[in-house]
Amino acid sequence: MTLSDVAVHLASQAGVKPLLGTLYSRYRDFSYRIAGETYAVTVGDVSTEFLIPTYNEFTDLWKIDERPVLADLLGELRPDDVFYDIGANIGLYACLASQVTDSPVIAFEPHPDNAERLRQNMQHNRADISLFEHALVDENGEAELSITLEKVGSAGHSLVTTANTHETITISKRHGDEFIADNQLPTPTAIKIDVEGTEGAVLNGLSTTLDQPSCRLVYCEVHGDRLEANGHSVAGIRSQLEGHGFAVAERVIRDGKGDTFLIGKK
Repeated sequence: MTLSDVAVHLASQAGVKPLLGTLYSRYRDFSYRIAGETYAVTVGDVSTEFLIPTYNEFTDLWKIDERPVLADLLGELRPDDVFYDIGANIGLYACLASQVTDSPVIAFEPHPDNAERLRQNMQHNRADISLFEHALVDENGEAELSITLEKVGSAGHSLVTTANTHETITISKRHGDEFIADNQLPTPTAIKIDVEGTEGAVLNGLSTTLDQPSCRLVYCEVHGDRLEANGHSVAGIRSQLEGHGFAVAERVIRDGKGDTFLIGKK
């Protein structure tokens, strides 16, 4: 629990939580006004800057709900790791990981606006990142990406249609193992996956890759409701990882919301 979490809990117990929330929002708004064009994110001893032309991007970087998982991942990465960021969004994980590894980070982000901001963030930081605008799954072709919010940096875009779908856009999808082979990419040793319900398809497409002894880390955010809508389950994703030789631990990142990371290690 962070210091801010403790403060919110104590304020709730004292009956002043609404006041604290108002003050917190005002402080956040003031911070955005004075931040300028970029916002520095520091996790442990790793730091990098992100462009914040929109308030939405600033607030996402300000709170970073999964900061403990991100810190754990960065602590596990080694300079010789090849890191794949699947569902990279605007590049939070990719840009920070690029400060740790000596090899290029490989990032996949199919949403065109998020991919463009990722490209701008990596150029701003001169980060060694190769960006591919595809959904990395278990087949090749095109797919409809469900859009939940029309904001750059918005999470929740998914190949699974839900009641929150605002619209859909057509994106490119590629079979993971085939794409790696066809493009002569280095085999990943560490992978982060955040794909809003298509975790099973990502793992299916990377079956050969995940079997490699050198592929030693997988950090996979699982989305129970969307997995079920797509014919999968959190337990099934765990079994898939275990079937590739990973010992799997679970890390809840937002209590009460069901947001969880499965962390696989060899």
